Amino acid sequence: MNLWEFEDKQIKVTTVSGRVFIGFGDHYVSELDNPDGVATLSLARDGCDTSFIEFTADEITSIELISGATPLAKAV
Repeated sequence: MNLWEFEDKQIKVTTVSGRVFIGFGDHYVSELDNPDGVATLSLARDGCDTSFIEFTADEITSIELISGATPLAKAV
């Protein structure tokens, strides 16, 4: 799974435990840059620009793009 493809897109993440989270892919960290050696993707939860959840690649069962969503604007 190429987690970087989901940055700045509205997505639905399903975890191995069956939980579902919807929001915007916010920040990708590669396995080479992560001290734990596992890629991660942060999710900005819908309707909240200060609530983030970080998922490791091995916690994710699937990621779906939600069509028709507006990209999340990032502060510069």
